Amino acid sequence: MRERGQGVPLSDLMEPLLGASDGNDGEVLDAVNLVAEAIAALGITVTDAQGHPLPGVTDTVAVLAMLQQYRQQLVRRGRMEDAVGLGDLAKRIAGLK
Repeated sequence: MRERGQGVPLSDLMEPLLGASDGNDGEVLDAVNLVAEAIAALGITVTDAQGHPLPGVTDTVAVLAMLQQYRQQLVRRGRMEDAVGLGDLAKRIAGLK
């Protein structure tokens, strides 16, 4: 993921998902859409290993990539339990239609 301009804390971007994680699938899907809109508004793109933007990335894939970055950040901070819980959320999001 590449971010242009000033940094925004990942926890701020993930807030809608974190708040909806215990809700029904409709609430989670609404949160995915809010996070995807924030990602787009900030000009954040999903990139390959060489830093080239990947074409055709869906909102869900972009949100899952951002969520993975946030989980890695939590692991580096020693917050393994939180990271594992977000892994469950990621699986739930991936299964939404």
